Amino acid sequence: MRYDKDFIRSKFKDLFEYSLDYIYVNDLKGNFLDANKIALDALGYKEEEIESLNFLDVLADKDQLIKAMDITREIIQKGKQSERSTYKLKSKDGHVLFLETYGIPLKKNNEIYAIMGIGANITRRKLAEGRLKESEKRFRNLFQKSPFGIIILNFDGKIIESNPTTENLTGYESTDFIHKHFSQIPIIQTKDIPTLTSLFNKMVNGEHVNRIDVEIKRKDGNLIWTNLQGSVVQLENDSFIQVIIQNISKRKEAELLINKELKTLHELDNTRKKLMIRISHELKTPLLLIMGAIEYLFESRLIDINHKAADIISTVIRASSRLEKLIENLIDATRINYNKLQLNKENTNLNNLVDESIEDIKFLIKKHQINLEKKYIENIILSLDELRIKQVITNILINALKNTPPHGIIRIILEKNDLHARLSIEDTGIGLTQKETSMLFTQFGKFERDEEELDFIDIQGSGLGLFISKAIIDLHGGQIWAESEGRNKGARFIITLPLEDQ
Repeated sequence: MRYDKDFIRSKFKDLFEYSLDYIYVNDLKGNFLDANKIALDALGYKEEEIESLNFLDVLADKDQLIKAMDITREIIQKGKQSERSTYKLKSKDGHVLFLETYGIPLKKNNEIYAIMGIGANITRRKLAEGRLKESEKRFRNLFQKSPFGIIILNFDGKIIESNPTTENLTGYESTDFIHKHFSQIPIIQTKDIPTLTSLFNKMVNGEHVNRIDVEIKRKDGNLIWTNLQGSVVQLENDSFIQVIIQNISKRKEAELLINKELKTLHELDNTRKKLMIRISHELKTPLLLIMGAIEYLFESRLIDINHKAADIISTVIRASSRLEKLIENLIDATRINYNKLQLNKENTNLNNLVDESIEDIKFLIKKHQINLEKKYIENIILSLDELRIKQVITNILINALKNTPPHGIIRIILEKNDLHARLSIEDTGIGLTQKETSMLFTQFGKFERDEEELDFIDIQGSGLGLFISKAIIDLHGGQIWAESEGRNKGARFIITLPLEDQ
């Protein structure tokens, strides 16, 4: 029987013209008789070419021909197709597309002479399924060969599968876990169930959870530390919880050992702190008695003292003063190291503090034959610990005196802007190298200079003065730093203190 295109197209006019699906007609031998524009465009053929094509010409896989013949036979025998069929097709230019289709028998005189196919392009879906299968294949390979234990759970908390590494890690067979709720498997300790349940519920609800360290119980009874990391994975178009188990027993042993050592060190550190404070105070008490007794003898003239003895007593007094200063610095440094240095702040005239500091070391300025220059603006009132800031200023001034040759100059400039008061103490001394600058303000950051032309430098000191000075300025919310262009080019120490607290 001949296919009447005009009759069929008029009968199925809307279907051919407006359908978003592919419409085609083939005879019982698989020869194409007709197709709508969507089908023709997808396959890359023109309407006049359709009658020269056989179904075999568009099959990308020739093995599908048997399936097509079986479906045709089913339609002839039963008058309908029992389920949709999927074909992998190739277009005229060779690209592949997937078609999901079903056939409708065309009859004339109650006899089937052709089949009308209606199909949808499912290429994107098939490609996505292919990628998913490939992904699942890779996952399966990683699952089996992973060096970490892996357990897969459904959203009810029941274990679906576990990998071989889990068996080696726990000593249990996979069958000991499968279809059991994670809270019922023997490796989980009762004390950890509430925490693990909470984390599991968060993952089910789509919340991010962090890794957790858990001690699990092996089949042989031994406890081992593990790190658990859970995440949601897609497998076979369904969602599961994946838990990765890593044995961290060695790391935990190291952590416990480190914590034990840290505790010991902390105890030793506290002992050292107490010892330093105790020794400092124990040294200070007899030293004050010695200094007081010698000064009293020297000043009261209770005994006859010749010039040589007077020189010796003066040396003892100076040495005692230096030792007293060292003890004070050690006490301050210990307080700083343990955050025990406290301030007693009150509104203070910074200009007066600078002047008082200069007055306290006036004899040293005269002794070193130093020219002192001052430049102040109006009085600056700040909330300061008067004694501590004076200690800083004195430290910087003495440092400048020690490093400036006779007849050198020390300039003191005190100024302010909208945010800070700024004190600059500049000298014309030997200056600082880059290496020396980096050592400033560090504990015991004292450096030696061996150049012959620097014999005038007073090298005595503990190396704690600038370290303590920085800590005091930091506690006031300020900054202190040093600048120098190098050897024999002088140095400048700058202190800034905030105005907010005035």
